[in-house]
Amino acid sequence: MVQAKKCSNDSPQIAPEYHLIGKCQRSKLNVAAKANYTTLSSCKQFGLGKRALSLNFSPRNANGRRWKTLEYTCEVLQCAETNTGLSLTKDFRYDYYSIFGNPLPTVNSTCVPTTGMFYLITQRMNYTEAEKLCQNKSSVLADVSTEQRTDTLAQLLADEGEDSAYISLKRSNSSDFFTSNGDSLGCTSYRAWAPGHPKRGEKFDCVVITKHRTWRTVPCDESLAALCELKPDKPNRKINLFPHLNN
Repeated sequence: MVQAKKCSNDSPQIAPEYHLIGKCQRSKLNVAAKANYTTLSSCKQFGLGKRALSLNFSPRNANGRRWKTLEYTCEVLQCAETNTGLSLTKDFRYDYYSIFGNPLPTVNSTCVPTTGMFYLITQRMNYTEAEKLCQNKSSVLADVSTEQRTDTLAQLLADEGEDSAYISLKRSNSSDFFTSNGDSLGCTSYRAWAPGHPKRGEKFDCVVITKHRTWRTVPCDESLAALCELKPDKPNRKINLFPHLNN
């Protein structure tokens, strides 16, 4: 009897938390949706429903009133700021929140709207080293189980002049492939295998994504670049992330 595949989507998902990143700051990143809410908690729930990675919320002013010049008090955003905060502006009417308390570096990074933040490590390493390096950066090897993820990350490789990079797919003792969260590839219908892949045999248990929007199996000891996916997390310390906005 074949055991049924266990997929993370079959279990209740833990909702990420939006963390205060900048007071009196507003991000100009693309808006997923806008609404009027009187409480931050309502705005956060709205953001979760839209799968927003960050949001701008307007609290009441010092007199306990709403700003008259506002059309919307809650703006939920498709992406999140990187550590340079290039899309942030000073705006005393808003505070900026993100599910990523420790933003990514701007260099070699990209956003898949309403999905996640990713970055490319160009130094060469084997699969195990790549996995550990991502973990050390509050990340995991990138999940490419949708067409949107595969296309966006392949474009990042092309933009950075890389042919391929390790991702979060590895063959187990069986013939199936699994992601870093334990999901079988059978949990999704999307495939992007290059012609002739996946190759059979123990020497080809790891997977890379290519700049041509395909997946290839490779030996796990091959020295390659890696794509990491930032995990939602609270800020690891209280720091001023965007000091240029204080000038």
